[in-house]
Amino acid sequence: MVYAIIPAAGIGSRMQSTTPKQYLPLLDGNVLLYSIRALLALPEIRLLMIALHPDDRWWPETEAMLRPDERRRIQTCVGGAERWQSVEAALSALTVVARADRASDAEHWVMVHDAVRPCVRLEDLRALLGAHNANSNGKHAIRLHGALLAAPVSDTLKKADSSLTVFSTVDRTGLWAACTPQMFRIDMLQQALRRAAAAGVSITDEASAMEFCGSNPTLVPCAKDNIKITYPEDLNLASWILKSRYEHKSVQQAGGITE
Repeated sequence: MVYAIIPAAGIGSRMQSTTPKQYLPLLDGNVLLYSIRALLALPEIRLLMIALHPDDRWWPETEAMLRPDERRRIQTCVGGAERWQSVEAALSALTVVARADRASDAEHWVMVHDAVRPCVRLEDLRALLGAHNANSNGKHAIRLHGALLAAPVSDTLKKADSSLTVFSTVDRTGLWAACTPQMFRIDMLQQALRRAAAAGVSITDEASAMEFCGSNPTLVPCAKDNIKITYPEDLNLASWILKSRYEHKSVQQAGGITE
């Protein structure tokens, strides 16, 4: 059984906007709407749990843009001040649902996806799920440690001091940029988040919590256009990426070609 989580309780101060970045306009909707629809395009996802800020006043407008069939696969819960707290709250809410589904803990998996990654490709979601399913009957690392989408680092990396003076170049061999979704067993991820938080470990993503607990997640390569919207210029890039996909599909359909 596969579930999904979107932690959407953040305020996104770096976007220089009074509106949280997940609710900023994007094409004919907003950023969160496209992130939601990207996940729900995967029929294997049983339910999507969205963790919201307790004072969120934008969600009702987003919910109204969803189709009835989409709303039936979505539930919300109250998130926390930090990302890991929102994910943990969503995991607790999903645990109740999972118990009702009467499957063992080992069969309950969750994809955690950033609210501000609206451009993730369906084929990459399928690759993440496929890597998991291909090893579902054995004891492969993916079954034990989970997996995450990631892209190889291609830029030259520099280390600098506080005055922005470069003092070394970082060898990028073997370096990957972690993306989302990241997929783990619900019970194992919940335990990892709690243990890492109790130890005061910085939890930058779900994989970092799993790594702290001794797991070695598997990287599943994804397209580099699975961007995270962090700064104002990222919104224009996301719009361009999505528009180009829709135009490409329209051209294919006009030519009698199906994907």
